[in-house]
Amino acid sequence: MKVLPLRWCAALSIPALFATAAAFAQPYPNKPIRLVIPFSTGTSTDVLGRLYAQKLGDALGQTIVVENRAGAGGNIAGEAVARAAPDGYTITLSTSAVHATNPALYGKLPFDAIRDFTHITLLASAPNMLVVNPKIPATNMAELIAYARANPGKLTYMSAGSGTSPHMAGALLGSMAGINIVHVPYKNISQGLADLFGGQISMSFYHVPVIYPHVKEGKVRALGVATRTRSSIAPEVPPIADTVPSFEIRPWWGVSGPAGMPAEAIDRLYQATNAFLRDADTRSRYATMGMEISLMTVKEFNDFTVAELAKWGRIVRESGAKVE
Repeated sequence: MKVLPLRWCAALSIPALFATAAAFAQPYPNKPIRLVIPFSTGTSTDVLGRLYAQKLGDALGQTIVVENRAGAGGNIAGEAVARAAPDGYTITLSTSAVHATNPALYGKLPFDAIRDFTHITLLASAPNMLVVNPKIPATNMAELIAYARANPGKLTYMSAGSGTSPHMAGALLGSMAGINIVHVPYKNISQGLADLFGGQISMSFYHVPVIYPHVKEGKVRALGVATRTRSSIAPEVPPIADTVPSFEIRPWWGVSGPAGMPAEAIDRLYQATNAFLRDADTRSRYATMGMEISLMTVKEFNDFTVAELAKWGRIVRESGAKVE
């Protein structure tokens, strides 16, 4: 075997060293980013996530690979992201379910909703709408409550899983109105909606942008929105609070990654997301979907998630909600 002189080896290694250094010096992002969505396709979280992925990819000049990781009320996705490499190439749509409700609802999770994540910024919030199958003999909230009291345990309501905002809204309504309604969680929300339309499920709280088109088609009847003011895209539907005073529950979505992400990645994602939220097309599409934008800095969003964790934990305790 021929052995090269040491000075030759050193000379030959210099280009390789420069190539390696150049690779590390490439600005973030220099490869595709994985966006983990904690619920199945067709949910409001999925619709919002795919719009965000498209715009984020355009802004960063990189492919955003969307991955739906449904199950356990979003906890499967939460654990996957918490354990991912904190290099900025795995992010998630953080939600009021995974990062605020579930820690109280499930008791012990394989991740800490605050410490195991880098919370970057809020994307949007949106009201839920309570709808019933047309076979249910109720055209308003007072009639629904009267029917539920006369038929305890007969009414069922579906959600995309324990801890999701539709589940919590139903549990809160049962607690505040003094009625017994039965939660039925679905892993596949498309099947849940099909059962709602077919009458196998009595009713559901669901995000306005997803369920309202089905109201207009006559598949379900809208009884109220879960906010204290009316929705801009369904102004004819009154707030549930008109009948059940102080009733309000509003889900939210944000952008987060694993704890320990580099400052460069956090800043690039924050700046791109902030531009996305200020974009006129985004605002128009969000308004059409019934979603509201609230711009937050990284610190503001971290403070927000801590406050929401406390608030939704209180809702879980007061409603008596349990994992199904």
